[in-house]
Amino acid sequence: MNKKGIMIMLLGIVMVAGFFVMTKANKPEIVQEKNSQNNMEEYDQEKTIDIEVGKPAPDFTLENLQGESVSLSDFRGKNVLVNFWATWCPYCVKEMPDLNKLYIENKENDFVVLAVDVGESKEDVEKYLEGKSYEFPVLLDKDGSISIKYMVRGLPTSFMIDKEGNIRAIKMSMMTYPEMKEMLEGVEGK
Repeated sequence: MNKKGIMIMLLGIVMVAGFFVMTKANKPEIVQEKNSQNNMEEYDQEKTIDIEVGKPAPDFTLENLQGESVSLSDFRGKNVLVNFWATWCPYCVKEMPDLNKLYIENKENDFVVLAVDVGESKEDVEKYLEGKSYEFPVLLDKDGSISIKYMVRGLPTSFMIDKEGNIRAIKMSMMTYPEMKEMLEGVEGK
């Protein structure tokens, strides 16, 4: 099976898992931390992860294309549009120029776009971006763990996060430029 087939299968599994999580009677996902005692693993602490408007956005750290670690918390004090995407996704590719336009027009006003590629290699992403002049940071979620953490069910999916780190809007499909601008104006209070 080739890389593309494996990636499609992985995304399918992620989407099915996301659908299962989202349909569990609206209960938040429970993540348990392991604690080792006498060489036995016990679960002694539960953490609830709420991915919804008005709740804090979970922090994450991913590598950018330059190999540097970038965390969402690095941008505290700025409005952040986190966009989950992939090079094989036609709707993702279609909205990229508008994301770049929004970023260029607003980057001097405490705004950043973080384009989080899901499940692809650095080489595949660089090959796709070759010859394109996107200025926003591109991060690599190679194993899909952050998209799972954010309960992404399909691509593209975008989260608008305010300066305090709270989720202010979620869009689970492609956005047009006017929709992006409206989302940003909503978080800015315009």
